[in-house]
Amino acid sequence: MLEFFIFASVTAITPGPNNSMLMASGIKFGRRPSIPHFLGIWLGFTFLFFVGGYILSFVPSEVFTYLQYIGYGVIVYIAYKIATTKTSTNKSKIEKPFTFIQACLFQWVNPKGVVMAISGLTAFNITHLQGTLIYFSVLPFCVGIWLLLGEKLQNWLRKNSTLERTVYIFLGLSMIASLLLA
Repeated sequence: MLEFFIFASVTAITPGPNNSMLMASGIKFGRRPSIPHFLGIWLGFTFLFFVGGYILSFVPSEVFTYLQYIGYGVIVYIAYKIATTKTSTNKSKIEKPFTFIQACLFQWVNPKGVVMAISGLTAFNITHLQGTLIYFSVLPFCVGIWLLLGEKLQNWLRKNSTLERTVYIFLGLSMIASLLLA
């Protein structure tokens, strides 16, 4: 079980779509407005792992391939939206962070999350309940770091719109780069 705990911690804290989006949300909106997004990732992925990981392990590979391509498209679109986010000094319309439901639903098209669920269940000798409890315990810490880092960068980046633009582009590119790992 220690091996799975390490696996879960590493996969949850490394850059990926959830972490990049949550950091961008922390930068753009701050911690408090981004909490529903944070909770949606935490509980949505835990639910995906518990139910979806079990179900998806029985899905024919052809269906999984189509789901994977849909997930790639969604992530590329969101990466584009993050990379082209208006800087704090250039607001043209009111934007909102992901809601709890949006973040929960995103887990089902997030290739990194789906791969984490399936590989976690098949590569380690644990039950899906044990794995779910481990992810439930490590996700708040691992994902929360990204939100807090985004919030800490918020005031600093607002003073330098060029640096803010660069961070948004980097976060968008890191989301696309995470697809290479999925």
